[in-house]
Amino acid sequence: MPRMRAIWGGDAPPPRPAASGAIDADVVVIGGGVAGLSTALHLAEAGLRPLLLESARIGDGATGASAGVIAPQLIRTTPDAVIKRLGRDHGTAMLRLVGESGRTLFDLAARHGIACDATPKGFLAGATGHGAYDKLSARMAEWTPYRDDIRVCDAAETARLTGCRGYGAAVLDRSGGSIDPLLFARGLAARAEALGASIHEDSAVRKIERRGTSWLLTTPTARITAQTVVLAANGGNAALHPALAGTILPLPVCEVATEALPADMRAAILPEGHSLTDLEPDVFSIRHAAGGRLVTAFPVGGTQPPAQIAEAVNRRLAQMLSVHHPLRLDYIWQGTAWVNSNLLPRLVRVDQGLVAIQACNGRGLGINTALGREVARSIAEPGTAPAIPFGAPSRVSGFLLAQHLPRLLMSAALMTKRLRQMVSR
Repeated sequence: MPRMRAIWGGDAPPPRPAASGAIDADVVVIGGGVAGLSTALHLAEAGLRPLLLESARIGDGATGASAGVIAPQLIRTTPDAVIKRLGRDHGTAMLRLVGESGRTLFDLAARHGIACDATPKGFLAGATGHGAYDKLSARMAEWTPYRDDIRVCDAAETARLTGCRGYGAAVLDRSGGSIDPLLFARGLAARAEALGASIHEDSAVRKIERRGTSWLLTTPTARITAQTVVLAANGGNAALHPALAGTILPLPVCEVATEALPADMRAAILPEGHSLTDLEPDVFSIRHAAGGRLVTAFPVGGTQPPAQIAEAVNRRLAQMLSVHHPLRLDYIWQGTAWVNSNLLPRLVRVDQGLVAIQACNGRGLGINTALGREVARSIAEPGTAPAIPFGAPSRVSGFLLAQHLPRLLMSAALMTKRLRQMVSR
């Protein structure tokens, strides 16, 4: 029977005490995922003493539920489209931040000695269909002014590097890779504390209200006054301030980790240690993990019994992989990827002294590491603008229906692919 939890992190460390009593703080960060922890660590590096509040345990949210893939790429858009949407200056800053996000994460982990199974071997984004190589080459040409660490692989090289069938080409991003996301989060927390940050778990913020020029935050056991508050609770931001309600969309995800791969599969699948997430509507993603296991996603959530999930996962692996044997699932876990309507990361100025780091569309590990640095710099150095400028809160049009759209689109893509496979038999 698979363990119904994420593979990451091993044994959990002892919990940190909850915040208690009356506390005065210069900066409070809400959320113990990568975004909040990176913000706290960079603030501490700058000489400030931030206080971080996590409602449960460090990394318990989207960070610990992720696949640990580092993919310094855009989602469903191109550099030229970003420049057109944001303008030359802001668009260029966005592209550089995204393009450097993998190195930002790996460099931070190395600089602080964070042991998180960091594997900076590169990231592959495969594509199917007629003319895939030409299409990806045109897209990569748009990246030329902003980075020089990506190239396009032809079908033969893609097959060799991925061990997958059906891709006509793939983007090879040498700055990507994979990590154990929970170990990374815990490492960020430990280093932030060592540099002067205070971190409290089991400290859910129940209320935030302005008191003069300050903010008053209430938890079950504490009342905290701060000049500046950073909301980094991902989907939880919406419950912290009404202006953020309905501003991001949820995409349920289910990840699995298999038993240790047989030798022939291990040799054929991602033989050089890359991670892979393809560019198809019914996204396929794989990476190796500790113990020789393969981590992949079960699309559209995991409400089915474990046996059905295992059957569906193996069916998809058999379709995609050049070498496949039926695999036992050792771990199954669920989470939520939060999506901005324009599929770009956002920083939001909610009010004076109150800012939010907004969803990163399934690319949060690297990008949120970089965004945390940028937010911290804007606080530590008043007058310094982050690489991505703060915008105003923006509710998704038709949110009551739109909140179901990511899941429905994924379901439709899977159904379309299955129908095509049935017709082609």
